Amino acid sequence: MTLDPLLAFQRQVLDGLLDEDALCVVARGLGLNRILAELARVCATPRALVFLLNASDQDEDDLQHYFMQMRSGETTDEASTVHIIKNETNATLRARVYRQGGLISVTSRILIVDLLNDVVPSELITGVIVHNASRVTAESIEAFVLRVIRQQNKQAFVKALSDAPETFTQGFAPMDKTLKVLGLRHVQLWPRFHVAVQNDLSRVETPVVELRQPQTRAMIDLQQAVLDCLSAMISELCSTTKLLDAETFNVESSLFRYFDSMVKRRLNPYWHRLSGRARGMVSDLTLLRRVAELITTYDSVSLLEYLDTLLLSAKSAPGALPGPAASWMGTDSANILYSVARARTFVRANEPLPESTQATLRTLGLPDNIVPVLEVPPKLEVLANILDEIGVLNHAAVAKGADSGPALIMASSARECRMIRSYLSSLHDYVELDIPQQYINDKHSGRHPKMMVNLLRGFFKWKAQATGIRGNSSQSQRPGSTATGSQNQQRQGAITGSQNQMRHAPSAKRRRVRGASVAAGVRGPRAQADVLEQESSDLANTIAANDSTDADSADDADEYLDSDDWTPNGFDEHFGLLPNAETIIVHSYASERNVLTALQPTHIIMFAPDAAFIRQVEMYRAHSDRLQQVYFLVYDNSLEEQRYLSAMRREREAFERLIGDKATLVVPLDERGTMASPGSRLLQTVANRTLRSARNTDAMEPATVIVDVREFRAPLASLLHAAGFRVVPRTLDVGDYVLHDGLVVERKSLPDLIGSLRSGRLFNQAAAMTRHYTSAALLVEFEVNASFSLQTINGLTDTISPSAISSQLSMLTLTFPRLRILWSSSPYETVSIFAELKQGQGEPDAERAVGVGQDDGAVERDSLYNAASVALLQAVPGVTLKNYQILARQFRSMREVCEASRSDLEMVLDAGPAKQVYEFLHQAS
Repeated sequence: MTLDPLLAFQRQVLDGLLDEDALCVVARGLGLNRILAELARVCATPRALVFLLNASDQDEDDLQHYFMQMRSGETTDEASTVHIIKNETNATLRARVYRQGGLISVTSRILIVDLLNDVVPSELITGVIVHNASRVTAESIEAFVLRVIRQQNKQAFVKALSDAPETFTQGFAPMDKTLKVLGLRHVQLWPRFHVAVQNDLSRVETPVVELRQPQTRAMIDLQQAVLDCLSAMISELCSTTKLLDAETFNVESSLFRYFDSMVKRRLNPYWHRLSGRARGMVSDLTLLRRVAELITTYDSVSLLEYLDTLLLSAKSAPGALPGPAASWMGTDSANILYSVARARTFVRANEPLPESTQATLRTLGLPDNIVPVLEVPPKLEVLANILDEIGVLNHAAVAKGADSGPALIMASSARECRMIRSYLSSLHDYVELDIPQQYINDKHSGRHPKMMVNLLRGFFKWKAQATGIRGNSSQSQRPGSTATGSQNQQRQGAITGSQNQMRHAPSAKRRRVRGASVAAGVRGPRAQADVLEQESSDLANTIAANDSTDADSADDADEYLDSDDWTPNGFDEHFGLLPNAETIIVHSYASERNVLTALQPTHIIMFAPDAAFIRQVEMYRAHSDRLQQVYFLVYDNSLEEQRYLSAMRREREAFERLIGDKATLVVPLDERGTMASPGSRLLQTVANRTLRSARNTDAMEPATVIVDVREFRAPLASLLHAAGFRVVPRTLDVGDYVLHDGLVVERKSLPDLIGSLRSGRLFNQAAAMTRHYTSAALLVEFEVNASFSLQTINGLTDTISPSAISSQLSMLTLTFPRLRILWSSSPYETVSIFAELKQGQGEPDAERAVGVGQDDGAVERDSLYNAASVALLQAVPGVTLKNYQILARQFRSMREVCEASRSDLEMVLDAGPAKQVYEFLHQAS
């Protein structure tokens, strides 16, 4: 299969990147990966050394696929390829690859270490291509790499690409900051409304049939209930915190994933001052957005199972203290959400069903006192009709001898793909039930798809297991128990009676809070959701106690696809190659980027709206006339439609703002004529002034800091280099930063500090630092713009607890009196602290720092062992910096350590540490 030629606007984008160093922002779906591949083809020559940064595994796979296709052309060099360097590539092989030249995709952490260690021939570097440039910040490793390359080779080019224009409009002057970090002066913007793009994509009209499917009444009620919960929570969050703007943080913006980062970024500096309820509401907003997405993407049974999972997770186990429940679960809207979600799945019969119906339900593995409703997603029924229409058109085309390709169905996720395949594979397989007339209406009858029945059976089996784990299904519900049926009946009757009592409560006592406020009464509304969940649990336990289903049905109860019994004759009957006219392919939008070029479909069905894929269809239509029809499915007046339209509007507004910012862009240059990254000049001025005052000289050599190679994942090493320090990467066994021969610093972020204290690893590290160095310091570093607080105000107590972080830090300082604790509000503040600690001190010896903590004749740890396995081994109680190498030499993997007997461990370690290791690995949970 040959590649399609570039469109005219794509050639313009490529020419613009080849002509000048620039940041290129392209709208999603306009073939940015193809442009990257063409740019990579130009750079993939042994005569150049070009690095590709920020490329994901999918990007690298696509590039390799492109190069394989390009090699079939006559003008492509056979030696052209992309070299991929990962953590498994050793230093010797990396040096050889760097000398060979070409295009090299390498992780930023590996590249910066090799640059600082002079493994990379900097004089041979031709340039750098930065993919996904929207992720590059002043604290990122990519900024560190670009700064070092520009210092060592001022002639190297930098090309940056991105397809996320919205990212460059968040915060204050985000595009200016990105350009300064990248060291670029030019921006190229390619929105969908660009004249060149319009001319290429509008030249051939794409035949589109838009099908706006109305939602069911239940889906509308579910949608409104979720919106009420979101509106109430956002309003209360804005009013209680006084930090969020109601115009920016609204219900519409909460439907997108970027909303979470916006809220957390705004509240982070004040997080320690927020109440527990406010912090819980921030997490609940993410949960509710997920529920809103599932209303249109999940079937009725799966949605009910997800909601019941949330309710079970909010309930405390029997005998345990009640935990904090999600605030939205106490609203009237939450009751509506749970009631409607269950009513569209099944209802409980008020009177006994016919014996034949009960027998059928028991055969299907369902309770014999429920009436399945099993609302099928309306889109699935529309999809079946569309496929029938496509089948008729394809058969007519084949009869005329015309070309007819496969039909492609695009879904939003892999799970939605499984649902579609399962529905189509059992399209004409129904289960008939004799249901009383009062339960039958125009929407619900006694005829249900086999797929939905299987899902309902799986739901009840899952419910029985979930309640059994929580202890709600007592021994009286297990097979072989002594509980009688009358006891179960009394329990179910009590639940039904309580539900009826609530349903028929006097109207004067039923108070509904307007707007579904989270401050609504919790006792009444919350009890109704609990009653529904408990009733479902009792029904599930009835099945668990009287399970008469066969093994086959139990195995596939929670699967979409049925595991039908295939006989050899049946396999031969169904096996074979289908003609294109009868082929139906289901893909998700994220599964494969070049699915249109690979499959060459003649009919495309977009089961869910996606703006990027619409543009891919337009480009496919511009290249080929095979496409006959595109079907665009969307729920009318739904959250799905609103998310799609809002995403289109946000992208257009982002490009319009970027166009305005580009017209007024002011780019400051440093003394070398290149752009200086933000904060680097200020950091360098502060550091130089501090060091100069100590040495009384204007001409001085840069101060040296030895940094452990694992610390390059953090921004501190980059900021130290930006401040003028000479950063020397080495593999250190003791400490993270060596400022001079007598001072070592162990840096801990807040999560790492908590984990190290709980595992005891920090005590071993402190012991090693105080044993080998005159001065040792523990640096507790907070993130940029995060609250500079170890604990919240409400979490401070006057009691000492072994599990409290403050108590553990006190024990650490009492155990190691020479250990000093440094508190830093951000990596920028740490740079100033290091500059002060370096005053009047000599430079550290790199070879000595590497040798500290190693036994005689030992070699570097990274050359012998896997770093992740070593870190996991050191986290085990009883394992210290002294004895971990003995374990690593004796056992080849962590699995062998876990499987070792106590006597085997005592042969390697002392009795005390061996006992600790064995009891930790084999103690009951």
